Amino acid sequence: MAINKKTKIRFVILSLILLTIIVFVVRSTVSFAEIIYFRNSACRSSNNVDVIIDQIQNDFGEKVIVRPVKIQMYENDENDTQEISELREKYNIIGVPTIIINGKEYTKEFTKEKLEKEICKKILFKSEVCI
Repeated sequence: MAINKKTKIRFVILSLILLTIIVFVVRSTVSFAEIIYFRNSACRSSNNVDVIIDQIQNDFGEKVIVRPVKIQMYENDENDTQEISELREKYNIIGVPTIIINGKEYTKEFTKEKLEKEICKKILFKSEVCI
């Protein structure tokens, strides 16, 4: 069975339309970076990272959602909510500060530049910071 030229053209046009729709849907779901920041106010390192996280949130604006999670260092706390316990278990958190950017853990040296670089890799619609 031969496919005529009009059918081929219709197929190509429909494919392009579907591809365009898929691209817009994917872009809308990955247009921001979510940062889960495990911290403890008694930890001096956490206090230093607080400043960096605040600067990043100011620089990226709505493209970054920061969820600070206050936990006790190195062990589960009986005062943890169920959500905190689940996050702690999901990401296997054993110390603070720990930063999760769109599901990937970062526990190395925290500098504003390194975290900005990682955030720029994660978001589809780039911020002025990423240029």
